[in-house]
Amino acid sequence: MKKHFLINLILFCLFITVKSQSQTIDTLVDVGNHKIHFKIVKGKGAPILFDAGGGNDGSVWKSILDQTSKITNATLITYDRAGYGTSTIDTLQTDNSKHGIISSIEDLETGLKKLGYDKEILLVSHSYGGYLSKLYASRHPKLVKGVVLIDVNHNYYEDGYIEKVLATQDKLIPQWKKNNKGTYYMASNILETVKIMSKISIPQNIPVVDFVNGIPFLKTTEEIERWKECHRNYVANNPNVTGITANGCGHGIWMGNPPLVITTIAKLYASTSNQKAEIQKRALQYSIIACNEEKAQDLAFNNSDDDLNTWGYQLLGKNENQKATEVFKLNMLLNPTNVNTYDSYGEALLKIDQKEEAIKMYKKSIELNPKNKNGKEVLERITKDNSKLLN
Repeated sequence: MKKHFLINLILFCLFITVKSQSQTIDTLVDVGNHKIHFKIVKGKGAPILFDAGGGNDGSVWKSILDQTSKITNATLITYDRAGYGTSTIDTLQTDNSKHGIISSIEDLETGLKKLGYDKEILLVSHSYGGYLSKLYASRHPKLVKGVVLIDVNHNYYEDGYIEKVLATQDKLIPQWKKNNKGTYYMASNILETVKIMSKISIPQNIPVVDFVNGIPFLKTTEEIERWKECHRNYVANNPNVTGITANGCGHGIWMGNPPLVITTIAKLYASTSNQKAEIQKRALQYSIIACNEEKAQDLAFNNSDDDLNTWGYQLLGKNENQKATEVFKLNMLLNPTNVNTYDSYGEALLKIDQKEEAIKMYKKSIELNPKNKNGKEVLERITKDNSKLLN
């Protein structure tokens, strides 16, 4: 996964003129015998709701909320389903079936209504969270303005596949029952969930972007191909769906490629907003800087002294000594103040029997760092060897 640690700093400077969206509401909402935790970044217009995957709470979206807020100016809502994060669970209800997917969607609806966000909305969901997006859109087709699905399940677990998954979880369910109520109830009800969701779909008038991973999280070829085929079929059978394969990304696509997901959310949101031009402009600015920064990181990675040094030693390990020498020489020329580059280049020169040049490299490394003990020892040894040969 590529690092994007400089992007936030650069984009902070770029968007400093954008009105701050830093006001955050962190609250527990009573939904009947238990409470659901919501976190809201205040903004304008229709809100964007983020629904986490199975086993995760709303905090999983933290890495992309700041830039999404700056670009869209929208209110952003994350939440924890019952039994996850700081959300509680209805302990008075002992029937497992009452803690299933329908209970989850009713919790969400009640919470959004109490918070005043039961009107127009855009949905973003990951994995199991896609079930909630599909349910919400099917129950509120006139309110949902668009949906971004991130590597969600499209009928994958039908035709006996869910039974195969459950067979691998028999030993885990008792442990979840004790330590993780949210996951326990999700697993206990997954057969019924799959059955319910096989009959549910997002209305075709709602625009959808469907992401699928580029690095499979499933294990066997059969499973991987089935997952991809389910996504291909979903896109092919729904004219208002745009399919995107996130190259180089695993299941958590927004973590593997933040700009890809952020700009996609922004583009879909802009298409539903009366601030379309402004949002698109900010999204374009962000995309340009993010793309340029990623390229800079690639160059830094490919040409950093550590990476070139590692590459050189990998070649030495394969006895490709001449190639290693060229890599170490390049590293020395690119990083002339780094003592280690001279040591490494000298070591490679010895491998191809260029002792005179090696001596020069070790002398240079000692000149840059008089405390270079290894360089002194090697230089003393090869100098003695040279003297013996001359005599």
